[in-house]
Amino acid sequence: MFASPIDVPTIRRLAGEFPRVIGIKDSSGDLAFMMRMIAAVRPNRPDFSFLTGWEAVLVPMLMIGCDGGTHASSNAVPEVTRRMYDLSRAGRYGEAMQWQYRILELFDAMLYPFEFPDGFRAAAELRGFSFGRGRQPQTSAQRSDRAALTSVLQCILADFELVNRPAAGCAPRIRQIEDDKTEQLVWQVLHELEKRGVL
Repeated sequence: MFASPIDVPTIRRLAGEFPRVIGIKDSSGDLAFMMRMIAAVRPNRPDFSFLTGWEAVLVPMLMIGCDGGTHASSNAVPEVTRRMYDLSRAGRYGEAMQWQYRILELFDAMLYPFEFPDGFRAAAELRGFSFGRGRQPQTSAQRSDRAALTSVLQCILADFELVNRPAAGCAPRIRQIEDDKTEQLVWQVLHELEKRGVL
């Protein structure tokens, strides 16, 4: 997604000929490709580390032999990604997969409607971490959209019991971010109208 892929023969050669190359992080989310890398390198380099950068498949990656991951989501929900890791290492894959599905909704909400990494930055800010503004300029429409999306992120994080719900509460979500964003805006407007006694 953000880098040029390296083919398996090149990875095998790097691991075999350069002992100071000690691992690789792959953010493709491609389980079969990760399995091919592990099969090509581990027999000769059992110390070589394989990390996933695609938290949407963290638990399946751990199940096939990854050592761990390094993820943008860990900036917002480190205790969740750690729990997934610990449950997987303990062989409690059923529980780990329940968390995997939960983080998938958050991951999609942080990644797809925003310019990367703005959604991850917005979620981290809800947790109290300020990373500052992104480098890309934003229009007023984009800033307004970010506010609406952030409200949905707050509701998802509240389901993890990591932040408080918005004052207006949270609309039911269907895991379609554009629909969820609209529903949350309507929910907030109705809440405000009720507060003013209009409804």
